[in-house]
Amino acid sequence: MKRLVSLLLVLTMVLSLTTVVFAEETVPDEGNFTMIKIPFPEEIELRDRWRTKARFKDSGQAITLSAYYEDYMFATVPVEDKNREIEVFIPDEIQFTDYNPEYFEFYIMEELSKTGVILGNEKGEAKPFDNVTRAEAVAMVIRFLGLHTGEYKELPFEDVNRNDWFYQVVSKAYDCKIVVGDSETTFSPNRNVTREEITVMIARGLSYADLRCAEVEIHATDKDKISDWAKEAYKLIGSCYPSDPDITDPEQPERLLNPQKDASRYDVAYILENCADLCQRYPSDIAVQFGFDKDMPVIDGSTSTYPFTQSVYTALFYNGMSHEKLPVKHSKSHVSYQRLINGEVDMIFASVYPASDILKMAEEKGVELELIPIAYDAMIFFTNMENPAKGLTTEQISNIYVNNAYENWNEVGGPDALLYPYCRNNDSGSHAQMEKHFLKGNEIHPEVQNETSYTMSNILTDVQGAKTENPLGYALGYSIYYYFHNMDLFYDTSKTLKLLEIDGVAPNDDTIASGEYPLSNNTYIVLRKDTPKDHIARKMAEFMLTEAGQQCVENAGFGKLKK
Repeated sequence: MKRLVSLLLVLTMVLSLTTVVFAEETVPDEGNFTMIKIPFPEEIELRDRWRTKARFKDSGQAITLSAYYEDYMFATVPVEDKNREIEVFIPDEIQFTDYNPEYFEFYIMEELSKTGVILGNEKGEAKPFDNVTRAEAVAMVIRFLGLHTGEYKELPFEDVNRNDWFYQVVSKAYDCKIVVGDSETTFSPNRNVTREEITVMIARGLSYADLRCAEVEIHATDKDKISDWAKEAYKLIGSCYPSDPDITDPEQPERLLNPQKDASRYDVAYILENCADLCQRYPSDIAVQFGFDKDMPVIDGSTSTYPFTQSVYTALFYNGMSHEKLPVKHSKSHVSYQRLINGEVDMIFASVYPASDILKMAEEKGVELELIPIAYDAMIFFTNMENPAKGLTTEQISNIYVNNAYENWNEVGGPDALLYPYCRNNDSGSHAQMEKHFLKGNEIHPEVQNETSYTMSNILTDVQGAKTENPLGYALGYSIYYYFHNMDLFYDTSKTLKLLEIDGVAPNDDTIASGEYPLSNNTYIVLRKDTPKDHIARKMAEFMLTEAGQQCVENAGFGKLKK
């Protein structure tokens, strides 16, 4: 094999014999790959578990797609290997002969060498900055996936011959639709592979194994240069793409994908190692208990409840953020309720009771909604931090928003300063809260509607920016308690805005949970009433009321129900 030692020799050198074998538990799968799960050996100390991998007991072949999770070792293997016994081991530390501690690139190369994906040359060198041919790139992907290459299958490529070292790996990759040729008869095995080409190869390999990474937005100044045929691949590998620094503007450095650039050995290793870390997905015990390993409900919800969805997926799965059913975002309160009524989603997380027009829509379509409380929350009102005002009464709030009754804070017990009320759009969850607590069939006054904030974040920034000095004036806005606090990281709400007491009671975790705060309410899972008892969405509602589900509530930044 060109410039490479044999895989068997490298595996023999790098694999540690520290291992304990257990009876395996195989989870059936009808796809190309399957999952094997075994109890984790107790004698391996907790501090070392992150370094462990799985390997096949009969051959000692390491499995790159393996990971420790919740006292188990999981491995993703080709389906033909589902009955092979696996064991846990700690790979030996590897150091290439050209190792240079000044270059972090060697670390990634060493990590993949532990499972035989990256091989050194005859001198034991990693050569991280050397270019990679298409044939070498295919070999790395096949070893990464652990695919068998024993069979020789006919290829249409005139430049790939049976006596070539790369014939078997190209044959396997072609058969699995991981690679295509430069033309119908040409593969170009010795041409350097580009970054976007290897990205496509790896993405196809992940798809073949039924894996994907969490979709992320690409932050690079040249992302528009990605070829159309490679764009979907960049989505599949998430944040695992290689890039270069762009210091065109030293004050605001960016990244460059350079998608048509020849890929280095490090570039290939970078994608593969990060995909191994971020694209494997395994179910927790409680996910299996509720059947979430087999199916997940289609979820939507309000903007403020997206952390619920993220928290649930994170709790139920290893790398849950890469789950194919995880929504990229929620559709907002109004739209999510509409989608539930129309049967487009199985359930929604809602921070508010449905607005009057939603209830009317449901009635017209013969749909009855079922709201299941899963957490505490509350409607809150806030103003600028410098405003000396302490609070408002519910009557004053109604007068402000329905009657536009006051122009100055001193009319509601505050300082001599102009009052600038902001409202939300009618199809928002916050407006539904206004309907519930204050409007009582009325509309927000037209003058107040002139200052409408169209997103949950906008009303925070609008109130922050509305303070005036001459004449002195402060804004007033409203939102949801836990959303307000969760946004402190992004909008500095704790330093720029303050919550107002309502009828003399300040909103906090205790007053909201006890109901003492007058605008307290719940966050819900909302289902259609006709959802069958054994439906996976009802299983999710059941899960959210368990100790583990309530921990998801807390992890999402909301108030747990007190039992």
